[in-house]
Amino acid sequence: MNRLLLSLVLAAPLIPVSTTGMAQSQFDGRWTVTTIPEKGACRRKHHYAIVVEKGVARNASGRTRANVTGGLEPDGRVRVGLQRRGAQVDVTGTLAGQSGSGHWIVAGRIDCSGRWTASKWG
Repeated sequence: MNRLLLSLVLAAPLIPVSTTGMAQSQFDGRWTVTTIPEKGACRRKHHYAIVVEKGVARNASGRTRANVTGGLEPDGRVRVGLQRRGAQVDVTGTLAGQSGSGHWIVAGRIDCSGRWTASKWG
């Protein structure tokens, strides 16, 4: 159960930006994203390394295995939907300056929700 959440939430902030090359470059660099479960079947928090280049975010390992919609907007809003193995993950939030935060919800095979925080370190 935690593996499914891990793979889905890991992919969430790694989505290509909907409008490349614009103001998103302010978010370029290395980010650490922490997901904190608050309700439901998910129990452990996880940390992920994210790289944003020219406004396009990706997992530092390069792995993403989900059908993804949405992404990072030029003003820093994060709105992402992911589908994988019968589960739907919705991620919302905002990046601003060197940090960000928001919420996530998983529905389907497992049900849980929580919040995420992000810190830019490179």
